[in-house]
Amino acid sequence: MHPGLVSWRKLVVYAYNVFSIPLLIRTLFAPWERDRALDAHFDFLEKVVFAIFSRFLGFISRILCIIFGLALTLLAILTFPIFFFIPVKIKNAFWENLPSYGAFLSYGNTFVLNKHSRDVYRPASLNIFGKDKALRMIERGLAKDTNHNILLVGETGVGKSILIAHLGRLGQSGLSFSGIRQHRVVELNVENMSLEDFESAMQEAESAGNVVVVIENIHSYENLYERLEHYLGTPELGIIVTTDFSNYDQVLKAHPEFLSKFEKVDVEPTSVEDTLAILKNSAMLGKMRIKKEALEEIVRLSDRMIHNQPQPLKSLLILEELKSLHKNITIDDVRQIVSDKTNMPIGAIGADERQVLVELERHMRERIIGQDEAVKDVTEALKRLRTGITDPGKPAGSFLFLGPTGVGKTYTAKILAESYFGRRDAMIRFDMSEFSLAETIPLFSDRLASVIEEAPLSLVFFDELEKANRAIHHLLLQVLDEGKLTRGSGRVAYFRDAIIIATSNAGSAQIIANPIIDKKIFIDDLIRAGSFAPEFLNRFSGIVLFKPLTQAEVRRVTILMLEDFAERLFADKQIKLEITDALIDKVSSAGFDPEFGARPIARALESIVENKVAEYILGGGKGGVLKIM
Repeated sequence: MHPGLVSWRKLVVYAYNVFSIPLLIRTLFAPWERDRALDAHFDFLEKVVFAIFSRFLGFISRILCIIFGLALTLLAILTFPIFFFIPVKIKNAFWENLPSYGAFLSYGNTFVLNKHSRDVYRPASLNIFGKDKALRMIERGLAKDTNHNILLVGETGVGKSILIAHLGRLGQSGLSFSGIRQHRVVELNVENMSLEDFESAMQEAESAGNVVVVIENIHSYENLYERLEHYLGTPELGIIVTTDFSNYDQVLKAHPEFLSKFEKVDVEPTSVEDTLAILKNSAMLGKMRIKKEALEEIVRLSDRMIHNQPQPLKSLLILEELKSLHKNITIDDVRQIVSDKTNMPIGAIGADERQVLVELERHMRERIIGQDEAVKDVTEALKRLRTGITDPGKPAGSFLFLGPTGVGKTYTAKILAESYFGRRDAMIRFDMSEFSLAETIPLFSDRLASVIEEAPLSLVFFDELEKANRAIHHLLLQVLDEGKLTRGSGRVAYFRDAIIIATSNAGSAQIIANPIIDKKIFIDDLIRAGSFAPEFLNRFSGIVLFKPLTQAEVRRVTILMLEDFAERLFADKQIKLEITDALIDKVSSAGFDPEFGARPIARALESIVENKVAEYILGGGKGGVLKIM
């Protein structure tokens, strides 16, 4: 636009606001009027006097509006040629935020509405980014002759509130589109309103003729849907309500007639470019000392590591924490904050962690007997994850452990969680036999999505996968292939930093009968038997066969279990258990069963060792060395 015309337009707004100041005389009587409007205890004579006074004051206000409106029109006509031929440039100034008092005072009073609401508007210094499409849709919706009501649908943090605040500023400026020009945008505090106050406030808003009412989280107020029906069709009142995708599907879709009165506007998370622009604007307003590279790292890491919040909220929360450092913000500061928030290591691998990764395979081999292939596959997956060379669109690793009961499938997963994540509770376990029925599928989906949102860096363990409903296999295809799970509500949970391990006993008899069976032949047999679909098996990054334990391997497992028990016994009771070859042979012989693997060892340890220790303690034994024959 011609720079002179831009300045002329700004001057017109300024003049209109300033010339309307005489109308503020009406506000001198506002407290008295408000008290009368909100007080039900006054007599008939007071009602009459109040009505006459209010009507007279309104008449004077409208006359003054006409007079000063004509003066403004004359000013605009006289100054237009000057600004057209002389490109004077007027910078943004405080008057652009001034409400147009003359216009507002010519509308009706809203005392009850004012008591239970707040006017929303965006400060001029806070810019809005990435909402052009939503604004266009809102503009078209509010400009309609009837049913000019808007339903904003988006997750918490995508910018619904700033969008509404922007509409409030447009309404104040007097330069906006017709559906909101010279309108107040007010947010109702519905939660603390009685039904009578709600009805009175809506009636005032309708009578005023210059109000757009905002109700946040409309899904929480189903009892108001019928009361709102009347106001949704009136041309004097615009209504904006908000919800998220989950409640839109679960609550609002059950009221199709109510929904039909709204223009639905989806508010999506901001793009990388728009999020970066928002961060720059926020950092500038907060007078932060932060470089562009650090802002870009905030956006990159928040997208990569934080999946339970949308943009721009998750980036702004990180920026807010960085603001408290009161120093020049570096990329390392950003990485440290994100690492602390997510409990996930970020950045260069430290010396301690490098040592853990290097020693991980050896450490696990010492504790997991007879399953070297499984140990090798899972430790290599962890190394790929931590060095940042994994496919960002898939889980860090996904493995299917096949084999008989008691050969170490679950134990391998536990040791992996303890060795790398530092704690066994990093393994999130699902007993898949609980999800054999079709009606349990939504429960499984919600539980799985919830736990991974809370702990994205975890080992997710699906025990006895073959017992799950076949539809769950199809659901897991998306997890294994894309590293994410989409709920029915549209919300997405990400598994890109998780390791997935599933176990199955399918075909165990075949492995016991032939421990050296070829893996490809065994998998083909499982597919022919209908245990798993080929496209499902192909999604795993590794399929590992756990072979039955030999007598020698059972003996090694026995030694580990005896050493673990002896360590606990000495720590708790100061009793030192002497582990002899005879004791090892006795326990391992009693615990050897090719069909059940290492599980009988625990029962043998209980009957041969633990019972003897209990008798020793009950007999008055304290401390010392205990030798069991």
